[in-house]
Amino acid sequence: MINTRFSMTAPLTRVLVAHARDCFRSPSWLAAHWRNYGFLFEPDFDKACEESDRFIGILEDFGAQVDVLDPALCTGLDSLYVHDPLIACGPGYLRASMGKKARMAEPQAIGDQLEDMGLTVNELGDPAARIEGGDVVWLRPDLPAIGIGFRTNEAGADALERFCGDSISELIRVPLPWDNGPDDVLHVMSLVSPLRSDCLLIHSRLMPVFFRQRIENEGFKLIEVPAAEYASLGGNVLALDEQTCLIEMQNTRTIKALQDEGFDVLTYNGRNISLAGSGGPTCLTRPLVRG
Repeated sequence: MINTRFSMTAPLTRVLVAHARDCFRSPSWLAAHWRNYGFLFEPDFDKACEESDRFIGILEDFGAQVDVLDPALCTGLDSLYVHDPLIACGPGYLRASMGKKARMAEPQAIGDQLEDMGLTVNELGDPAARIEGGDVVWLRPDLPAIGIGFRTNEAGADALERFCGDSISELIRVPLPWDNGPDDVLHVMSLVSPLRSDCLLIHSRLMPVFFRQRIENEGFKLIEVPAAEYASLGGNVLALDEQTCLIEMQNTRTIKALQDEGFDVLTYNGRNISLAGSGGPTCLTRPLVRG
């Protein structure tokens, strides 16, 4: 296997997204199912479609090639959040195994599309493994961290470590707190978003002490998410390159903190595609190629 390195802050050049029109299907289907998927409120179908159009436009204007998930492969509302069913690693793409039962069909669907695009998707190789993309964060190209909680288990971490092999120096295992319980969404990327190769956006309050100390000792510049904006996905920021990032527009305090650090901050309206389903711009995107 040829080992490469993966970055979450190198220039985004190719990315997979799903469109709300395909995941939400129709106003009536959306009205009948949003509670079953744990959405916080019922999205407005037409406004969600408009938000998807604009979100995709931002990525295209940045210069990324945007691949849209085939409507036939959208298995439910959560298919909008394409980051979780697939993990991009140094050695290649790894099909996830979802901890949320309503999302179990998504890794196969997204993997099928990538294979149709000529990309190889690898299997975990352990039926006991559970791992979601939001629980894997690349602090550096050779240093990932993985959250162990309701969505990802130790067997999933073991499978990722085997797959990555010597393309990584270490896999940091981060036990996640109970917080709001198993029905809520809490990934390790709820606590840390890479912004630049030397800078992380973090939410310290829910971090294990050892992990907060570790990233500080690794020399990262740390920017805290304002407490008032954690629930509105202020900590969920997509790095488009080392200088530019994308965030939901209502997080004005976080936006100012990022601008004060010198970042060019792009914003989008995500009330219906992000806030309703608790999935920010990192959740809405599965980067395929960076750099």
